[in-house]
Amino acid sequence: MVRKRPFSGEIHEDPYEHLLEFEELCSGLEILGMTQEALRWKLFPFSLIERMEQWYTRTIGNMSGDWEEVRDDFCYSFSLTERIDSLPTDILDFEQLEKSP
Repeated sequence: MVRKRPFSGEIHEDPYEHLLEFEELCSGLEILGMTQEALRWKLFPFSLIERMEQWYTRTIGNMSGDWEEVRDDFCYSFSLTERIDSLPTDILDFEQLEKSP
């Protein structure tokens, strides 16, 4: 179920939406003796493909085991920064023209 809609990090994908769907899916699962946080840690890599799998592998070693930390880093890494880098320079260099009389 987690692999049904994997996140690849493409510009048209929303990391917040991916996490919302992922966490909703996990909340419907229960494994005896496993917390929701542990379940999310175990399943999250399976919801990622391509360069996202590489991001996870590089990032996971620097995490303290806190799901919130992974979630925050994921959203920061693949939302604003990625979208800003892909904007045309015309938008970034926008200047307002003076109004003609």
